[in-house]
Amino acid sequence: MRTVRITRGVRRLGALFVGVAIVGATAGIAGAAGPSLTVGSQNFPGAQVLSQVWAQALKAKGYDITFKDSLGPREVVVPALKNGQLDAESEFQGTLLTFLGGTPTTNSQSTYKALVAKLAGTGLVASAPAPAVDVNGFFVLKGTASKYKLKTVSDLAKVAPKLSFGGPQECELRPLCLGTTEQHLYGLKFKDVKKLDSGGPITVSSLTNGDIDVGLLFTGESVPKGAVLLADNKNLQPSDNPVFLIRKDKATSALLKIVDGVSAKITTQALSAMVSQVQDQKQDPATVAANFLKKNKLP
Repeated sequence: MRTVRITRGVRRLGALFVGVAIVGATAGIAGAAGPSLTVGSQNFPGAQVLSQVWAQALKAKGYDITFKDSLGPREVVVPALKNGQLDAESEFQGTLLTFLGGTPTTNSQSTYKALVAKLAGTGLVASAPAPAVDVNGFFVLKGTASKYKLKTVSDLAKVAPKLSFGGPQECELRPLCLGTTEQHLYGLKFKDVKKLDSGGPITVSSLTNGDIDVGLLFTGESVPKGAVLLADNKNLQPSDNPVFLIRKDKATSALLKIVDGVSAKITTQALSAMVSQVQDQKQDPATVAANFLKKNKLP
């Protein structure tokens, strides 16, 4: 779902953005005077609602939570976590591992083991992965699939020069989107690439309205009716289960016990439903998270 190698100029912009966004996006979740925790989220519905789920569960157990919503992409949020502007955020283990320079697999436990090893010495730790799976997917409308006889991403590569593509603004740099790893496996070269959003409503509407022919969306989240997921026949996408990424000095055994208990209920179906409520029904991520916790009698 979401990783990248970026240029020096982009890093400078990201650093500046952190300085602005982290200050301006604070939304307090009032809590008891327990251990304090500043929880942030990346700027797409899945990340927003998952960060809220874990933050609210911790708040219910006495943690003093400050929440900073929709701060930007991973390239902004992870550095903020490392430098102490944040204490935790929701992540997806496969794309996080790729972002850190590792190599994920399609096996959840192998990917998690590699992520734990990659995080060693960074001051960050990841909770055990939730069962939900949410990865990048190349989607087309049924008419496009029929016209070009598209079933797999390899099929797409043959006709990509005739088609327009839309996805995250960082997509051409991200290995699991249109970046290095994808180019090595599939070599997708589109007629044009439109920088839209990260699996959000802009990409969805652009695909359904015909403004783009191919859209990069997240398979475990909200997908428009009439859209067809092209099979990842060369296994570009890794096992991408949600994890809670936390500063090591905050990751006590008590905190991880609470997080893991909540994670066990975050199935693909549950995540998809929550994202649909945020993205399609325009509900507040905080409200959606609270309803999920209540329904599952958590924490």
